[in-house]
Amino acid sequence: MREAILEALGNLPDPVVVAIVSALPIFEVRGGIPVGMAKGMSLTEILPIAIAANVLIVVPILLWFNPVADWLMQRGILTGIIKRLIARARSKKPMVDKHGVWAVTLFVAIPLPVTGAWTGALVASVFEMDFWRAVACMVLGVMIASAIVTALSLAGFYTYHAATA
Repeated sequence: MREAILEALGNLPDPVVVAIVSALPIFEVRGGIPVGMAKGMSLTEILPIAIAANVLIVVPILLWFNPVADWLMQRGILTGIIKRLIARARSKKPMVDKHGVWAVTLFVAIPLPVTGAWTGALVASVFEMDFWRAVACMVLGVMIASAIVTALSLAGFYTYHAATA
């Protein structure tokens, strides 16, 4: 799947590829940063693009997830999927109750599958966290994740081969 996505993006300018990959829920910055490095971009080019794309893409979730979810469920549209998403987010309730803002920030900061800004924004929305507080969590968490991914990439643990990027 990674190769198919990267192949589809192959003709776009490198900064656009980094932005798109960093905005995708499957990859986020844990994909965008290594792709940019594989394409020969400098970290001073990659990091602002990857961080901004990863944070900005989740703003609509923070603003509109709850109203849209309510509207869809009232009409019986995607009810099962929405209930599963909400149940997944609410499974993080003990962590959010205990640690609040830091829990969401750290959840976003861990660069592993099913963590990151997309899921963090969903958690913040379901628990009706203040918008600006949630944005701060997303920014700080994505910056921490970017630092971790960058360090792992530079150490050779988290890379994409230039041939597939």
